[in-house]
Amino acid sequence: SNMLREKLENRGINGTKIDILAMEAGVARNHRLAFNMRGFPPLEPGMGSLEPTDSSASPLLKYKNDECHGALVKVTPENYERIAQSEGVTGAAQQGYDEIVVEVHPYTRPDRPVKAIALRAREHVRLSYDPCPSQRYMDILKKGANELGLRPCYREFLENHPIQTVANWQRHIAKFNLVTILSFSFALKWRGPSRLQSRLLFMVYVPSNEPNRFRKFMSEVLTVAILFPGATLGCMLKKVYDVTGKGPPALRMLKMMFPDKAKEDPDKTNEEEEAS
Repeated sequence: SNMLREKLENRGINGTKIDILAMEAGVARNHRLAFNMRGFPPLEPGMGSLEPTDSSASPLLKYKNDECHGALVKVTPENYERIAQSEGVTGAAQQGYDEIVVEVHPYTRPDRPVKAIALRAREHVRLSYDPCPSQRYMDILKKGANELGLRPCYREFLENHPIQTVANWQRHIAKFNLVTILSFSFALKWRGPSRLQSRLLFMVYVPSNEPNRFRKFMSEVLTVAILFPGATLGCMLKKVYDVTGKGPPALRMLKMMFPDKAKEDPDKTNEEEEAS
């Protein structure tokens, strides 16, 4: 998602801006865009990662070449540290990403590759397959790809990549459940409940492009069964937070990532209601 300039500029902690010295399109050969970092179904099943093409992780959709196109960004060491912290790269044992050094060929000078730092999902959160990324996540990637002017064939690859489709009622249940999970994690200073629930959700997860309708139906039923208790409590907690103006800091990020549909696009919401 960092190949969208606006997204990258706003990755600073506490709303501070990241100063970008240079940003251009480039290619990392023998690597691919993967979504095999364990996320939180059904809202964000898989997060982006740079994966070696000779690894055992299987993609949902394979690009025609063994390469990943994206942004080659130059920042100061101080700003890089701020970006890394926003990605959870803090040196903690349970951080989600490893920093890896890759050779990138800029579009403008392909015969002069440079060394760059990229992020790969760490083994404890790395899945053996790619789940579907969310519509939100893919929209950021596609917007960034267009802005950078990536090769048309790569933009077509992003356009055709399967995404996780989630009904509005499922989205609300998942969001309220996350309110509970974030509250417990903040209060206990322990992410055990979220890790346990994530594992349970992936046990019943089925990607949206699954052709077997019965499997998809059972996955949705079991997913709701796992999320519903937390969603019920989360609905009550949110009302308390709205009245008191308090709550875990991570709730602000949750609201930014998954805004209410009415606030996000009121015209589209009205159209959907009229159609239903």
